[in-house]
Amino acid sequence: MILRSMEPSDVETAQQLSPDTTAKPQVAVIMRSKDEQPYTEKTLECLYKQRYTNFTLYNIDSGSTDGTLEAIKNYNKIAENITEIPPGAYVPGPVLNRMISNVRESIIVLLNADCVPTDENWLSLLLEPILSGDADVVTSRQIARPDAYFIVRYDLDRAYGDRNLKKKRYNFFSAAACAFKRELWEKEKFPEEGWGEDFVWAVRNQAHGFRFDIAVDSVVEHSHNYTFKTLYRRERGHGIVHYQMLKEDPSLLRQGFTCVKHIVRDILYATRKGAVISIPYNMVYRTVFNWAHYQGRHAGRSEQGFPQEFFRE
Repeated sequence: MILRSMEPSDVETAQQLSPDTTAKPQVAVIMRSKDEQPYTEKTLECLYKQRYTNFTLYNIDSGSTDGTLEAIKNYNKIAENITEIPPGAYVPGPVLNRMISNVRESIIVLLNADCVPTDENWLSLLLEPILSGDADVVTSRQIARPDAYFIVRYDLDRAYGDRNLKKKRYNFFSAAACAFKRELWEKEKFPEEGWGEDFVWAVRNQAHGFRFDIAVDSVVEHSHNYTFKTLYRRERGHGIVHYQMLKEDPSLLRQGFTCVKHIVRDILYATRKGAVISIPYNMVYRTVFNWAHYQGRHAGRSEQGFPQEFFRE
């Protein structure tokens, strides 16, 4: 459920009326964007409807031309809290480090402009484990958009299903919608080279002993129907990172077995859900995904770098 719209002029009034305004610590909400409409408008509407209003919004936009920047300026009235960079200058790690270094709040919230909170308690539920002292890093649960492909929805449902959520491992951390104590970042900055900056950062911080959690009731709507070309590029990048961090050698036999296992699982699930028509696409999707991951592990073992195009959509 997406919240009803709120006029930008109502933002200040809403914050003044909230009972949380003096009871909770101030947090920094850092929002990254590039051509994220119509989601930016929805995300901002929902953000400013949150019950927890003790936040300052900081935006960084990398060359949007679809009205995203205009929507941001309509809500974020503090001009110095909006940073604009050219598209070619966007690399995730350096951008995150730059933005965090420019704020002083002790709790950092990252929320991508296309991650739409599903209710007005999203932020308070995300922050709760940190404020109660039970966690140092918390990530929101992500659900698929209504237009998501069947296999995209299935993967998100599986990733955030009860069985996986109980593990609370670093590989479920996503910088798209999360919160963490500033002290983590001061000890371990986001890596400034390579792909999967949130995965690498999470692995390193778990090694430092920081506690990770998943706020299952803090939900954002966030999914992408990638082209096969984009899917290959992204998963190849993830394969490089997985090899570099975990040192798991690539094996064509093992990856092939994994691919077949995934395809069989997908077919059974699609059949059970009455989505047989999606099976041919799902099979191609899963094959591209696994082949890209295998290729990425090979590239990682060869210590190949990350060309700039890895960071472009």
